[in-house]
Amino acid sequence: MSKANDNTLGEALILSELVAEPNRYHLYISHACPFSHRVHLVQSLLGLGDALDVTSVAARRYDKGWEFDERDQDPLHKDVTLLSTLYQRSHPDFSGNQSVPVLWDRRKDCIAHNDSAELALQMATRLLPLARTPLDLVPERSSCDIVELNSWLHTNINRMVYHMGFAPDQHSYDKAYAQFFAAMDSLENRLRKQPYLVGGTLSLSDLFLLPTLIRYEAVYYVHFKANFKTLSEYPALYEYLCRLVRIPEIYRTIDMAHIKLHYYYSHDHINPTRIVPQGPALPWLN
Repeated sequence: MSKANDNTLGEALILSELVAEPNRYHLYISHACPFSHRVHLVQSLLGLGDALDVTSVAARRYDKGWEFDERDQDPLHKDVTLLSTLYQRSHPDFSGNQSVPVLWDRRKDCIAHNDSAELALQMATRLLPLARTPLDLVPERSSCDIVELNSWLHTNINRMVYHMGFAPDQHSYDKAYAQFFAAMDSLENRLRKQPYLVGGTLSLSDLFLLPTLIRYEAVYYVHFKANFKTLSEYPALYEYLCRLVRIPEIYRTIDMAHIKLHYYYSHDHINPTRIVPQGPALPWLN
């Protein structure tokens, strides 16, 4: 993600209700972006690959926005090299951030959705009839709790770490730092008592938290100065991360080389040399 890329900051969004129709949609993500990752996790865990295929934009992001390159090409639009082109063709008057994830409607030849939180929820529910592995990530008995917790996670964890990393001054950084780590303490206490965030099974809320934990040590701890504690100093959170990434459908969505290249190369206002660190060692990933 770039400094102003998250489409959840109040700008206009593109929202459509999804239809459970095989091969109706194509999903554009960034392997680096945690907001894309939550949607990719839903696609992978539900086994939607036959009905909903995925393309990632390139790791390096420049001033023109997300790009496709030789490794990461757009399979639907061979002439397109910029994600912004899809926005311009689809919604010429769109004034929001031209962000990922993007759900492309093949039938209507336009962007159907670009809000990661709502898209993850709709994929987990409306596309469930297409799933090879129909996990109920939003069980009816817990749906209100899940939606409420997702909103809290999005504000206090997923977004707050960016407010820390992109803070324009010391006061803003200190405020975000305190709020983020208070939320981490709350999650640590919660996971000491139960194996998952809501109830006794994996839910959509876990897929909101997990992308931030995956990026915490390799990126946020150093690059965003989120350095109050290492992840291993949160025993319950660390065990939770280790347990979840052992699930093959979760593990295969993680591209740590892509993640590190994007953050350390693209955020030259934070890392002017664009040097990408070799470390750290991540025992839970290997």
